[in-house]
Amino acid sequence: MEITFGKTIICVLLIVVGVATLMAPFVRYVTIGWQAKRKDIMDGLNADARLAYFQMFSRSGPIPDASSAAIAFENLYSEWYGRRFFIVPGVLLFLSGTIAVTFVALTGLHRLGYMENFLFDLPDTAMAAIAGAYLWVIDDHTSRARRLDFTPSEVQWGVLRLIIAIPMGYAFASVAAKSVGPFVAFALGAFPLTTLTTMLRRLAEKNLGLGATPEETRDDIIKLQGVNRAIVERLLNEDIATVTQVAYCDPVQVVMRSNLNFVFVSDCMNQALAWMYLENDLGVIRKFGMRGAVEIKYLIDCYDDKENPDPKDQAAHVLAISTLPKIAAAINQAPDTLQLTFRQIAEDPYTIFLHRVWT
Repeated sequence: MEITFGKTIICVLLIVVGVATLMAPFVRYVTIGWQAKRKDIMDGLNADARLAYFQMFSRSGPIPDASSAAIAFENLYSEWYGRRFFIVPGVLLFLSGTIAVTFVALTGLHRLGYMENFLFDLPDTAMAAIAGAYLWVIDDHTSRARRLDFTPSEVQWGVLRLIIAIPMGYAFASVAAKSVGPFVAFALGAFPLTTLTTMLRRLAEKNLGLGATPEETRDDIIKLQGVNRAIVERLLNEDIATVTQVAYCDPVQVVMRSNLNFVFVSDCMNQALAWMYLENDLGVIRKFGMRGAVEIKYLIDCYDDKENPDPKDQAAHVLAISTLPKIAAAINQAPDTLQLTFRQIAEDPYTIFLHRVWT
């Protein structure tokens, strides 16, 4: 079958459109989304909060003064999470995507009798596996670009998804009927990579007669308000799997790596600092306004503020004195021991940091 100029143009257009569709979310985020995310992070911390961050988390290096803290914070973001870190993953995504789209396009056009394939045809299962991976990467990257949750590692996982599509497709197709092998290889493209690796591990355990690997126990991190399974997975990607890790994390680093909102991350820290001492009792005392460590610090500060002549502060002091026994009764604890617990929480350096940032 002769390859004419017109047929070549059609083939090239198909490949270009396929690669452009794959790269569009990446290009959109790097050119527009990254700047919007940077602004969101910068706007989340005022000048004093940025200074407090350097004083708390950059003790080994030079700490900027109040006037230069804002500029130093912007330099920190550019140094660790600048656009340049997207270059290598972006090039790899372009190359792997081009190769995958080219082989699928040439194989498809040849099987339709439209033109000769000057390379070689892919088997049905391989084509289906690549198409499924291509579908998943575009869907995942499009949603991430829309919600400004794109990092170089996410791009790299997309590249990995395309590279291992064929061997993974054959692995799953091998345990299905031959007639549905290509469908199985394609359908699995709708699953995230972590889900597929779990399925492969279980498949290997079953076929090799190995004992099931016990699942790692989940920490109580899911019990923090506002944290669901999706948030847990994002935190796990940043090696944060326990309440203690949430309480003592570097919130700015977590925000920059995970693209979560700073207010949300700091609120999780706030809850976690109190959860370490109170656990399920934290849910009980929320009705008293004690949602986390910062609120507990405010209560203790009001409790100790006896000498302030301001009527509002005096009223807050009286209210704190009357509230503490009620909180203790609600969780079946003696007021004096609860006060000791609250003081431990209030005097934690991370609580003091959050209180300074919030106020």
